[in-house]
Amino acid sequence: MRYYMIRWEGLSIGALLAQGERNTRFLAVMGATDMETRISSSEAWGSRLSKDAEEGHGPIESIRRWKGVPSQPGVGGIPQDARLHTCADLDELSRLLNPGHEPEKDTINERLHDFLTSRGRDWRPFVTKRVDTGYRILARGEVLYRPVRMEGTLIGFLWASDAENARGYEPRPVAGPSAWRAESWWIDQAAEAAARGLTPVGALRERIGMPEDPVGGRLDSSDDELIIASTRDLRQIARPT
Repeated sequence: MRYYMIRWEGLSIGALLAQGERNTRFLAVMGATDMETRISSSEAWGSRLSKDAEEGHGPIESIRRWKGVPSQPGVGGIPQDARLHTCADLDELSRLLNPGHEPEKDTINERLHDFLTSRGRDWRPFVTKRVDTGYRILARGEVLYRPVRMEGTLIGFLWASDAENARGYEPRPVAGPSAWRAESWWIDQAAEAAARGLTPVGALRERIGMPEDPVGGRLDSSDDELIIASTRDLRQIARPT
């Protein structure tokens, strides 16, 4: 299998790869960007690969055509001097890019969005998969948030906005793989809470003081409930530069 690394703002945010004679795929680096960027980059690269397949480009030809194309915000690009890497298979690449993640158990890839986007000459039409939690996963205005902890470590922040019917989780990368694994657990919890008719803020507050989940962590009642102007500002707290 061969692949190029996709870069944006100095970071490697994903890989564009060719598997044999049939498939090209985009694989996101889970720890490099926030969920919004992973979704936008996956959609953009999926659209490009789909068009390449429809035009009859083979896998290697397809990924090579994007080398040197100017980088776009939230999408990234393959530098002109990028090296074409090789690895044994998708599992090896997944573990290389996303240590601490088990690809076959990555429910974000499977349900929130298909970050492994298949394309090829005889491939089926591109399908974007999303999980309907009942809440939006993005908010533009101010949000309420609380720290998420696991075994004494701050692993991220859970946020909510009733005004925008939105709720999400912002990982704290310095906390390690557990911060990213918790993301899928909070997606499941949001879906369950929405199905019971809770508002986003109500769903967040319901978890305060509950026992720690081994994947999702916990919300301590001793922590303050805070308000911040935007999820972008919250992201800067979770990922200080």
